Amino acid sequence: MLFGSLLVFVGLITLSYGKLKVLKELIYENVRLSMMVDEASDKGKEKKKQQDKVVVPSEPESKESEKEEKPKTTYDYIGYLEIPKIRFKRGFVDKNSKYNDINYNITISNVANMPDVVNGNLIIYAHSGDAYISFFANLYKLEAGDQAYVTYKDVKYTYQLVKIENLPKTGQLEIQRPNINTKELTLITCTKDSDTEQTVYYFDLM
Repeated sequence: MLFGSLLVFVGLITLSYGKLKVLKELIYENVRLSMMVDEASDKGKEKKKQQDKVVVPSEPESKESEKEEKPKTTYDYIGYLEIPKIRFKRGFVDKNSKYNDINYNITISNVANMPDVVNGNLIIYAHSGDAYISFFANLYKLEAGDQAYVTYKDVKYTYQLVKIENLPKTGQLEIQRPNINTKELTLITCTKDSDTEQTVYYFDLM
């Protein structure tokens, strides 16, 4: 009888301990889940705060770092543009090259014709300003009658400036050729001291 009572007592203690252990684990699990929910909520608030903050890039002003030239890269130039009046000479790459880019070189428009095309128009554009990539910074000094040279496939072409016009920046540029019956060279850059205009320089083959 006494032995039976002892077994019942031990059984009750064992069951109670098992229930207490389960209850303890449930409490720990609830606390852990609560902490995870709070952490997720905090992360959600932080993420929303970051999404509410929109950074809009703007046209940067010239900085000293922008005036420092990047490490030299060897380009496979297929020709050269020279403008004696402003002591300018720079090569250009094939228009399908990844370096035919305004941030690397003077850039040939994808609708341009090379100088050996009959009555073609070689269209080249570049930055102005005072950054190291402002290759056309001194074009504003040109006047009608000034000359430019393009060397391409071992042939040197001589052009004369016949027209200069300022056009608004609209994302598109309609070029009105002064003379469609000759080969032309067209240079495009931002207008000096203007954020809303671009200047187009038209040259006819001499």
